[in-house]
Amino acid sequence: MTFDSIKADRDGGLMWLTLDRPNEANALNIPVAGELGAAFALAESDPDCHVLILQGSGRYFCAGGDVAGMADSEDKSGYLLDLAGAMHEVILAMARSRLVTIAAVHGPAAGAGLGLVLNSDFVLASPEATFLSAYAGVGLTPDCGVSYLLPHVVGPRRAAQMCLAGRVATAREGIEWGLASELVELSELRERTRELGESLAGGATQTLGPTRRLLTSVRLSGYAEHLKEELSTISRLGSEPDTMRRIAAFGERARAKVRP
Repeated sequence: MTFDSIKADRDGGLMWLTLDRPNEANALNIPVAGELGAAFALAESDPDCHVLILQGSGRYFCAGGDVAGMADSEDKSGYLLDLAGAMHEVILAMARSRLVTIAAVHGPAAGAGLGLVLNSDFVLASPEATFLSAYAGVGLTPDCGVSYLLPHVVGPRRAAQMCLAGRVATAREGIEWGLASELVELSELRERTRELGESLAGGATQTLGPTRRLLTSVRLSGYAEHLKEELSTISRLGSEPDTMRRIAAFGERARAKVRP
């Protein structure tokens, strides 16, 4: 299957999914969400595929939702409702999947990009990786499970620092806080990711899905309902005057970068 904004490459028992919008910092829009969902479904339906690997092209892993697209939308609340809703379908597919997910993070993972990290089973980070919430900067609340999973992973105090005070976690802090599993030099990141993926796909694969469900069942018992609350909150904020100003300012900065 061919996609426009992501790359999906099978490699034995692995599926490499690459966010491929480097000029937009791999920001997530509705078409990208649809392509991610289709790629996940393709991998899920293949009995010989056991591991999903998420990565990004260019400097960013993923800068989160496409704020420039929000800025261009006349109905920002509607845009947020559609985008967050589409991404939540992807997030729930990840959460319920039999597949093990590895995130290979080589640069900033912000907003919904942080959500992709938190929803992964393993996170390999290069020293250039950073982890940030970023929602408050554009007047929005977290989506993609960030407000649900982040306190579980880093603790409520650090989650408050990241979501309320804009604290950016470095790669090394990501290891210390539990956001990342391993710190890997950038030049070795792809090979180490492949090594881990092949180790998982070469083992007792019949145990991967059931074990994953057992490990996450308690934490994710109320996940779907919480995602509904995230969706309702973020879409409602789209009509707030301060949020609209912040999104418009972001869009103007983005347009300024591409002007000749």
